[in-house]
Amino acid sequence: MKRTVALKLIVSQEQSDALLETQKAFANACNQAIPFVIGNRCWNRVALHHLCYYQIRESIPSLGSQMVCNSLHKVCSSYKVLKIKKSQDIPAITFKDTGSVHYDKRTYSFKDNILSLYTTKGRIKCEFTTGDFQREYLERGAVKEAELIRKGKRWFFNLVLDLPDMQIKKEGKIFSVDVGENNLATTSNGTIHGGERLRHERDVFLARRAKLQSNGSRSAKRCLQRVSGRERRHVKETNHIVSKQIVEEAVESGAKIIVLEDLTNIRKRIKGNRRMRSRLHRWSWHELQQFVEYKAQEKGIKVVYVNPVYTSQTCSKCDCLGSRHKHLFKCSNCGSYQHSDCNAAINLLKLGESVVSSTAPVNVPMVAVA
Repeated sequence: MKRTVALKLIVSQEQSDALLETQKAFANACNQAIPFVIGNRCWNRVALHHLCYYQIRESIPSLGSQMVCNSLHKVCSSYKVLKIKKSQDIPAITFKDTGSVHYDKRTYSFKDNILSLYTTKGRIKCEFTTGDFQREYLERGAVKEAELIRKGKRWFFNLVLDLPDMQIKKEGKIFSVDVGENNLATTSNGTIHGGERLRHERDVFLARRAKLQSNGSRSAKRCLQRVSGRERRHVKETNHIVSKQIVEEAVESGAKIIVLEDLTNIRKRIKGNRRMRSRLHRWSWHELQQFVEYKAQEKGIKVVYVNPVYTSQTCSKCDCLGSRHKHLFKCSNCGSYQHSDCNAAINLLKLGESVVSSTAPVNVPMVAVA
């Protein structure tokens, strides 16, 4: 399994200027490759190399040959993520001067606690700071590719490590998690991770940004720059905390499988007024699921995604359709009253059991194993 650690670099002003110049040259190389991608409808790394490698080398002589190859790799990776169909037009991606720089084993090296990096002004050697978490991963894993990023005046080296795979548990229970916007997550054991406080804080961030943007003064723009990314970091930290608690609960329950919802393209189906659409489009359910998935992988727990259709409208006790009003679910068939999110989590648990059960019913939604 692969993990990423962020190493904070300790660089001088001269080294920072060299990295900054490399960052701009790398972005320029990526942008020069875009017309070849669109004109030839090609985002295969080898084919794109034959199409434009020599042109980019001639136009940017300060950028080394391997960094040009890395720039083509970054362009191809960016287009592959889009999953463009044959009937679709190819969009023009723009790489900013502030974007990340892709490094491979030919363009960086480690020796003791010194990191050697390629720049357009020659190799630089700099120290980096690590915590206990990073040191533990560095000792366990084999170094792979990396990304150099800049945050303000600070430089970070995001290094990918290849760690030994954990053995998947073969015995245990099924554990399910229902994600939502009002309640961030609800487990099949009945644990509810509320989202009211996070939603309120996000609304405060949104109102503050709107107020500063409508002001338009120089001081308001400086304040916007100062608070930029604060909401994103807060949401990410909250998702880390909740996902850690979910996986710990699954381990304590003796689970071998965690069942999650497949919410692909859910934003395309969102209906509501402008404020509601804005709220739901900022809902970071995918990030929370990703955090649960990689944390569960470290514990040897498999993650299964199921189609959540009708899980919020079906009674978990009698399998009949009921009515849901906010957090209350009522079944008119058996007369049961349940928390709507707990009811949905139990229905997800039943779908997860159908994945491993040989006697599962035939008419169940499709499932996908992560």
